[in-house]
Amino acid sequence: MVCLAHMQKVALVTGSSRGIGRAIARRLHSEGYEVIVTYCYDKVAGERVYNEIEKAGLLLELDGGNEKSVSEAVKAVSQKYGHLDVLIVSGMHDRPHSFRETSYEDWKFVLNSKLDSSFLVPKMFYDLLKKSKSPSIILNTSSVVQTPQIGALAYTIASAGVESLVKYLAVELAPEGIRVNAICPGTTRTDNWIGFGLEDDAMWGRFAKNNPMGRVPTPEDIADGVSYLVSDKAKYINGLFLYMDGGNRYKD
Repeated sequence: MVCLAHMQKVALVTGSSRGIGRAIARRLHSEGYEVIVTYCYDKVAGERVYNEIEKAGLLLELDGGNEKSVSEAVKAVSQKYGHLDVLIVSGMHDRPHSFRETSYEDWKFVLNSKLDSSFLVPKMFYDLLKKSKSPSIILNTSSVVQTPQIGALAYTIASAGVESLVKYLAVELAPEGIRVNAICPGTTRTDNWIGFGLEDDAMWGRFAKNNPMGRVPTPEDIADGVSYLVSDKAKYINGLFLYMDGGNRYKD
């Protein structure tokens, strides 16, 4: 069984119970990966995605900003596979507020969810990644690293921190054969926006009209980028920030 596991390509996608993470999990499964689907709060959503990939992998509860939770996930992956080929750190939670409205609790919550998890998950899965023949880490930051997103202070700062982390890890880990890249999606319509006042079709229509390509990115667009970055075609690509925003970051 252990020998069989080592023949399999294994990918873990944090936040893969919905949205962009779900699309990435589905894409990697279609490309032959055993996918570890993770959820933080919504087990039902996680189970739905796990069924969508035909249960070809694992379903784990994982809070990327919690050391104990990540440690338990590492143990489960180690026991089943003994290695990890691809690690995608995607899921996070936001509390979008302006500088004046952001409480210290909001600040800590968002930075833990996005920045701490981007450090902690690769840190703790490092030993399993080292056992892969072609290990790859992809951190999901955002197009806001180019232009601050006014009204989302903590998220913008956390994204800038992830940007610096990618640059650092790409240099330090490259001699060990571990590539580290980033995906930078533009504002992507998923059900993660429900509850933030962005459920209105007309509003998303305006977002699309304002984009140079006339539409907003889909989760599947982002999954396309991930598919490329983990492929052999990208074997010499390291430290890249792959923007998938239709060029919107260059507009005023």
